[in-house]
Amino acid sequence: MSSHPKKHHFVPQFLLHRFSGPGGQLIVHQYMHGRQFTSSVINVGHRKYGHSLYWPGREPDHSSMESAMAAIEGEAATAVKRLAVGRHRAVPDEVRRPLAWLIALQYQRSRFLMHILASKVRAKDVGLSDEEIQTGLMTHLNAAVLHPWRLRGDHDAEFKDRWNALVALLLMGTHWSCYRPQQGGLLVGDNLVCLSGSTGSTSQDIPRAFLDHGIGVGLENFRRVTVPLGDDLALIVSRVAQDASRLDVASLNRFTVFNSREFIAHSPTWAEEHPALASDLQSSLQRQRLVAPAFLENYSG
Repeated sequence: MSSHPKKHHFVPQFLLHRFSGPGGQLIVHQYMHGRQFTSSVINVGHRKYGHSLYWPGREPDHSSMESAMAAIEGEAATAVKRLAVGRHRAVPDEVRRPLAWLIALQYQRSRFLMHILASKVRAKDVGLSDEEIQTGLMTHLNAAVLHPWRLRGDHDAEFKDRWNALVALLLMGTHWSCYRPQQGGLLVGDNLVCLSGSTGSTSQDIPRAFLDHGIGVGLENFRRVTVPLGDDLALIVSRVAQDASRLDVASLNRFTVFNSREFIAHSPTWAEEHPALASDLQSSLQRQRLVAPAFLENYSG
């Protein structure tokens, strides 16, 4: 038996548990396949050896990246627990930093982003295998997120070596708020970093409606980032101070659905407990099925 877990999760299991029912059960909607089924936390949001490194002349490294990502997730899990037991809307400064690094990790290890980057490499016809391309993508993720995170408190290290662009943006000039629906009802998807709206210029070739699907929105022009952290807790990071007071469960769920590229999930009792939100979900899934082929670029999940 292998000593290394084969299922490498790109959605943290500690967060999936916060949306699940007894025994870690989830109802999963694979919207592009039109499938709905019951699964468990351990079987959702992963790829078989999806974070492994393959170097010439060496045995595959199935653990280095997983261990480094788990360290970021561990600090973020502690931060989420602190927010969950509180009642305040403001996010304490000491909680923001670990959550900013989690957002940076999730943004960088998005399977859709990796698909886009891998497609560009293959289009150049450089003869690299899928394992070699994955190793290159993981090496980039390490340089962009994991290595800076390890050096974040080392003031003797070069600033550029402990700096991440998204973390810097999130921690400067943005407004952080917790959203806490009393009755719960929030959804989780394969993409936790839900971008919506714009405060800057966008390509005229991209319809404005696509902004809420995370299309045409980047680090330089996003209006807000919403991150579902549990059935009854979400994080809102916005460049507009009033955004948090204008959003509700339905709008946050729409951002989650529209930013997803593979699936949406919730507890087995969610639809029964939230019939109006369940109706909204079906409408949002239908809309996503209609518009997603325009930007999925042959991505099947």
